[in-house]
Amino acid sequence: MLAFISLGSEARAWGQLGHQVICEIAVRIVSPQTQTVIRDLIKLDDRYQNFPDSCLFADDPRQRRNEHFLNLARDAAGVTSGECPRASTCVLSAIRVDAAVLSNKAAPDTERLRAMKFLGHWVGDIHQPKHVSFGDDKGGNFIRTGGQCPGSLHSTWDTCLVQYAVGPDRQRPRPSFYARSPLK
Repeated sequence: MLAFISLGSEARAWGQLGHQVICEIAVRIVSPQTQTVIRDLIKLDDRYQNFPDSCLFADDPRQRRNEHFLNLARDAAGVTSGECPRASTCVLSAIRVDAAVLSNKAAPDTERLRAMKFLGHWVGDIHQPKHVSFGDDKGGNFIRTGGQCPGSLHSTWDTCLVQYAVGPDRQRPRPSFYARSPLK
């Protein structure tokens, strides 16, 4: 899952569908061993029945507000380290913290489950192009768009483009391993 790390803002990360799709992709490509760990942890959750749905956890209700994004200076050439450039916490530090908890086999399974749900969400946030952005435009929330996706540039990336590509009424396809042993 950590191989997904790349780009955050203060607005709600992706839409629900975007987070679910990203976590669906993640669960499809991890090793069978990792799928087993995910399956075993998700069985402990009384709210979410599968990993893709659990990736909505950090936004429902919104938790750890400052860790959903990463702000850069306007003259920044990019992210040059694993540190948060303009704050004490950001999506980079959140990934580091929750990955450490999840990988700690001595940690209680309830803590590992919580860390896994956050980590799935953070990986989605860091892949949303407007979640690594500039503080003064609030991740594209102050940039207006038109056409088929009117509103802010951030919401265009969050929801409209994902729904356009995937379709709001389409069911997420279930990979073959769900048929053999569901990730519930």
